[in-house]
Amino acid sequence: MDETSTVADSAALAPSAGAPPRTGAPPRGSVFGADLVGEGSWVSLLVWAVLFAGPLAVLITAATLTPSIAGHGTHTQLGLPPCGFLVYTGYPCPGCGLTTSFSHMIRLEVFGAFHANPFGILLFLCTAAMVPVSLLGMVRKLPVVDSLDRLHAEKIAIALSLVSIAVWCVKVGIQYAAS
Repeated sequence: MDETSTVADSAALAPSAGAPPRTGAPPRGSVFGADLVGEGSWVSLLVWAVLFAGPLAVLITAATLTPSIAGHGTHTQLGLPPCGFLVYTGYPCPGCGLTTSFSHMIRLEVFGAFHANPFGILLFLCTAAMVPVSLLGMVRKLPVVDSLDRLHAEKIAIALSLVSIAVWCVKVGIQYAAS
């Protein structure tokens, strides 16, 4: 193999000046081959529909439940078992009181929601905000990934995770100090 054939072979494999570089990675916004960036694509509309229906179903469910006066356990009205973490340890899990908090917030009972799980207020507001955001995305046929990027969804998710952990630590700490 001589030097000229190597240069010629590498030139043939190199992308043209106007083409994007080949990285082997799927295009931005592609999930399992479906384009979530494309404006008005059927996949994009389907994702917006799911992002609309999911939070709306959560809010409707919260409205049908009666908040538990214990501050947790409202989810048992849905036929679910009591929290296993709470049953075995005596301490609440990070999700304890979220259903109760949502059930209070849908009725605008902020103090009841705070008592059940302060994080539930923030999560409820994000869930409620997703309904008009996703409806707007569907109506305007906006690209999902670009829209979520503009909303800084990844930063919101990280912040929600950190607040959830912090609230849980405080709740466990208060219960531990009281015992």
